[in-house]
Amino acid sequence: MSNTVLVAIDFSEFSQKILDSGIKIAKGLKGKVDLIHVEEDVYRIRRSHEITPMDEEFFPVIQRFHEARLTQCQKELEKLYKKIPSALRGKKIIVEGHPTEEIAKYIDANKVTVLVIGSHGSSNLPISRLGSTTEKLARKASCSVFIIK
Repeated sequence: MSNTVLVAIDFSEFSQKILDSGIKIAKGLKGKVDLIHVEEDVYRIRRSHEITPMDEEFFPVIQRFHEARLTQCQKELEKLYKKIPSALRGKKIIVEGHPTEEIAKYIDANKVTVLVIGSHGSSNLPISRLGSTTEKLARKASCSVFIIK
């Protein structure tokens, strides 16, 4: 059975450092590196709030921005994927949804051995010492979690 190291990427300034750590871990485990990026689902925002006529007017603009963002994310993820030695390359995926939920689902569905994630997400808000997605995954994930500072 192959070991899978899942590297969660948010395209923050620390993404390369997180990927480098994931590559080192995969080499040690003689496994593969899967890259995942979770983009917030704009439709979830629409479903979770009461929508006013003005919101309806602006939603197509938000949707176009979101689609452009997904295209940019695909390009950025491809750049990072190419930095993984070919013998270690696994899957690269972008999913839409809530990061904690989507990463946990991927871990379970793909029998991930190790999750490598940054200590803070792209917002990098100094609310706590540990990002909320990272903290939740450290508790929820069904695999080992390496948190990179």
